[in-house]
Amino acid sequence: MIDLWESLFRTVSALAIVLVLMGIATVIVRRVMGHRLGVVGGRPLVQVLATGYLAPRKTVSLVSVAGEYLIVGTTATDLVPLGRLNDSTRLHELLAQTTEAAATPTSSLPGSVFSSWLQRWPVVPVRSDKDAHG
Repeated sequence: MIDLWESLFRTVSALAIVLVLMGIATVIVRRVMGHRLGVVGGRPLVQVLATGYLAPRKTVSLVSVAGEYLIVGTTATDLVPLGRLNDSTRLHELLAQTTEAAATPTSSLPGSVFSSWLQRWPVVPVRSDKDAHG
């Protein structure tokens, strides 16, 4: 007859071995596939820089993708390209102002700083091929 403690010890040790092997596999995959998984130089390839909430489950976001800055509208089911920003130095100035204003409790609405500079920003419209594809 198998002892209860011996059975428990075998089960726990087998689980520990499986978890250690999974951890080793994860480390190896991250080292080998790091650049292919969207992380380049320890920094993600896609970053959400700012978000303004328009309504429940509807937002406008400023996204950096591979050095380009895009304005994207999001709903519960869709991503809609709204425009592209070209002047990165002006963008960094505005993001610095946004973080400074967010640190001070003077803004009345959470997205007011983002929406205020978004209204002043020259936006290049994105051509949508959605109708051509279906």
